[in-house]
Amino acid sequence: MPKTLGLAAVFPRSATPAINDMVFAAAYDTLPAMMNRGGTLANATVVSSYGGSEAGYLVIDSTVTFGASGAPVLDSRGLVEGVISRRTMVNRVLAVGAAESKAFLVSNGIHFDQDDRPQIAGGGSRANRAASISARVTCLQN
Repeated sequence: MPKTLGLAAVFPRSATPAINDMVFAAAYDTLPAMMNRGGTLANATVVSSYGGSEAGYLVIDSTVTFGASGAPVLDSRGLVEGVISRRTMVNRVLAVGAAESKAFLVSNGIHFDQDDRPQIAGGGSRANRAASISARVTCLQN
C-alpha cells in the first residue's frame, strides 16, 4: 500500500520464538472487541518454530477463526514473528515465519523495519499493537 493508516510493523532482526512461547494472533474483525477488554496479552502458544515437516512456518496452537489469514503473530515485545497462513486443525495454525515474510517483502521491493527492541511496554496491549499495524482487505470475486 502506498500509505498506511497506522504504525509500521516491525520484524525481529535475529531473535526467533521458542517452543511454548506465548504469542498473540487475532483476525482483524475481532481486534476491536479485544481492545475494549484491555487487550489480550497472549492467546496462542508456539508448538514448533520454523522446522520439522513445516519448515519455514511457525506452528501455533490458537483459536483464531477462518478469515484470519494475513494477520500478524506478535511476540511479547510486539514484534512480528509470523503472518497467519492457514488452519491445519481445530486449534492448530500455520504462520509464515518472519524470515520467509521478510524474504518475500525484499523480493518485491517492499521496505520494512527490523529491530530486536520491544515495540510495546511490558504490560502493553498486543491487541492495540496488532490493530495499529493491520488493515482490512476485502477480496471480491468476479
